[in-house]
Amino acid sequence: MDDVLPLGAGSVEQFLLRWYGPTGSSRVGAAAVSFAAPSELIEWHAAAERAGRPVTFQDHPIALGDLSPDPGGMLTFWVENQHVYYWAVNLSDPESRVFCREIGSEEWQFVGEDLGKFLLHCTVREAIIGAARKFTVFVAESSLNDALELFSVLDFAALVSEDPETRIWSSSDALASVTVPPVGYGSPDEQFWMITIAVAADTSVEKYGSRFGLDLSGEIDPPSYQ
Repeated sequence: MDDVLPLGAGSVEQFLLRWYGPTGSSRVGAAAVSFAAPSELIEWHAAAERAGRPVTFQDHPIALGDLSPDPGGMLTFWVENQHVYYWAVNLSDPESRVFCREIGSEEWQFVGEDLGKFLLHCTVREAIIGAARKFTVFVAESSLNDALELFSVLDFAALVSEDPETRIWSSSDALASVTVPPVGYGSPDEQFWMITIAVAADTSVEKYGSRFGLDLSGEIDPPSYQ
């Protein structure tokens, strides 16, 4: 998915441009902070501002002007939508590793990603959540590879707030979230998966819906299908 999700320098901004299309916005909106905030975080906020539209829909970043490290140097920068989980970096950590803690706990757990990768991961995840053009299907384990024939899995582990088997896949012009379905979907004899496919700004959702027997023609912003 090189043209949708480039993984090099500036990858968040490049992804937002490819996913939402150009906006003509040149605003940066990088509020001043009273400490040396990680460059990846400053750049993420600038890229999100330049997108000219919301880029988070469920979990959310803490505004730059509201960032404040704790006495131990831990800077909380991202919050789960129910305010149960919080993500932070230690300002003294040269690797900018991301840690998570649950509300009521003082223990920080390493999530396995550095700050740049975590911010890209969350930006991609939020793009799926907030996509206007998407649909959801339930697929048997035996049919999963065929269903995702045009996709490849991305190197993002599930967030602590997700089912641990959740993964994000991508094609050249779409993203797919693959996770365990709610109770009641599937059969006693075979595992089923819930797949949500969302498409980029210049892509027709019908291209993917037809692979699952869905007729999405005429739908500008089609609803989720189950």
